[in-house]
Amino acid sequence: MSTLSELQSKKLGLFELISLGFDIYLKKNRLFLGFLLIYLPFVIILIGFSESISYNFNSLFLSLSFLFYIFYIFVIVPIYVVTLSLLTESCVFQENIQPKAIVRRILSRILPLIGLWVRFSLTSSLLFLLLIVPGIIYSVNNGFCLQAFILRDQRGKAAFQYSRTLVKGNWWKTFFLSLLSYIIVFGLQGIFNKILSTVIANYPIVVVVISNVLAQVIGLGVTIGGVLLFLNLEFQKQ
Repeated sequence: MSTLSELQSKKLGLFELISLGFDIYLKKNRLFLGFLLIYLPFVIILIGFSESISYNFNSLFLSLSFLFYIFYIFVIVPIYVVTLSLLTESCVFQENIQPKAIVRRILSRILPLIGLWVRFSLTSSLLFLLLIVPGIIYSVNNGFCLQAFILRDQRGKAAFQYSRTLVKGNWWKTFFLSLLSYIIVFGLQGIFNKILSTVIANYPIVVVVISNVLAQVIGLGVTIGGVLLFLNLEFQKQ
């Protein structure tokens, strides 16, 4: 049975979605690894800034670090999410993937994309800081807003409403898949960090960079599983 047929036939469990995510990842490893090669340099730069702040208090360096952090959170992260969503859906529907078309599609929507993500990020962060539980609830309910935007052209409030419609009745599944993805990625980072610290003891930044890169490469299958959850819930709502 194809991935598309499985997504259409029934509501899939967490481990089924993750398994399908890794299956797509392994079958299209060149495609997704090529995607990561574009994304990971930004992660490495961010880590370099973060690790250097503790012993570099130069005002120019701190300003550059802050500006890059803002750029990464509000520009790179949403571009990463929507690019991965487009690639995953194309693989599921077995479409001919054209990188130039994907780039044009994202760039033509870049300002509303960033605006949507800024709204989601600031609202969820504020709710989380003030009241942790409402922040978590908001994040889960509206967590598919970027997929709704880029895959279904839902803009502004419509993107949030589309996400909430899919999550309704599936809140715990969505929550646990998000939680599991964080646990896997950060768990892998911790494991690699401990292993590499014994081998490259004198270069802590190198250890952190390699640990993060390896965790991102291995954990990508779980992230793909999150996009498959969006598609699976969408099929079951139709």
